[in-house]
Amino acid sequence: MSLILNILWLCCGGLVLALEWVVAGIFSIIFIITIPFASGCFEMAKSCLMPFGKEIVLKENLGNPPRPISAFFWIIFAGIWLAISHIISGIVLCCTIIGIPFGLQNFKLVKIAFNPYKYTLIDKI
Repeated sequence: MSLILNILWLCCGGLVLALEWVVAGIFSIIFIITIPFASGCFEMAKSCLMPFGKEIVLKENLGNPPRPISAFFWIIFAGIWLAISHIISGIVLCCTIIGIPFGLQNFKLVKIAFNPYKYTLIDKI
């Protein structure tokens, strides 16, 4: 079921959102000071292509230490804008009955878009 939903997700805006993440990663490389953000952008672009069948977990639970300074700069430079794009996309998709599951996935991805140094997506067991 997750495979079918992921394929439909790509048709309902998932591909556009993944491209936003790729563009954010490219801009992170262009602005030299934000190069550490690029790997997270590309990882999130990959996760944004197939969000069904995954769940959000705290990175602290996976053994990664918190990075508050990086998170602060991420929110200022890219996080707020990517989170807003997921919120807008989620609201638009939730206006139709068929789009509700896809809108809910967008709302799930908002948390990661806003602070990828605290949360990540992993496959459900």
